Amino acid sequence: MLTQYLRSPLPLLTSGLRFWRQHGRRVRRARSLRQCADGLRLQQAAGWKARSRRLYRRSIQTLGELGGPPAPADLEPALAAQQAVHHASEPYRALVRSLVAWATVLAALAVLAYAVAVAVSPRLRARLFPRDLAAGRPWVASSSDLGLPASGVGPAADGTVFFHTTVMKDPTVEIDLGGEHLIRAVRVDNRTDCCGERALPLNVEVWDGSAWRLIAQRRAAFSVWKTEVAPVRAQRIRLRRLGTAYFHLNRVSVYGE
Repeated sequence: MLTQYLRSPLPLLTSGLRFWRQHGRRVRRARSLRQCADGLRLQQAAGWKARSRRLYRRSIQTLGELGGPPAPADLEPALAAQQAVHHASEPYRALVRSLVAWATVLAALAVLAYAVAVAVSPRLRARLFPRDLAAGRPWVASSSDLGLPASGVGPAADGTVFFHTTVMKDPTVEIDLGGEHLIRAVRVDNRTDCCGERALPLNVEVWDGSAWRLIAQRRAAFSVWKTEVAPVRAQRIRLRRLGTAYFHLNRVSVYGE
């Protein structure tokens, strides 16, 4: 049966369209008559039995040869009409089954091609599943307050913040990526229990060997800010809060290769 469904859908599509043009009106009318009869059976208004039987017979007569072999004389009219409409609709169902089967096969092939491409191409894998270059890397804040450290490894907090500066002009936190990497995106998780406005306005900058260069800036309030940047190679990246204030964050992630 699968082989039958996986045959080219073009002949089925052609025959389905031809059938619809030639017989679609008859099939729709027969289905409508049968549905009217079903409605009478449900309502059971006066004289419903005779009226519904007439509608079922008209449904079968409307289909004629499209309804398949004549039903046995003792078969309930409702069931006979249902079988006739079902038989007449088979070209549509065959087309749908074929299209669904082909769509499933094409989707499976696309997934397989994707998996193979990711497996054989480290560059593609890095683009699709970028690693966090900041994970486990050392960081240094421009000052320390509330007993929190001014430096550490891994710019992420178990609690609300992983660093907290004093009130100072343009406080920063700098991360050493351990080597030159191609940076493509940065994610910043703000403190969420309070004081999220202290992170604004926020610059993301990289060291180009002679000066810090701006690659992204945020001025609108945020809880999580992830931004793609123009690919840039750097070993050191820092976040700088413009102005005089406290500065603290929950997490910083740097994505790239």
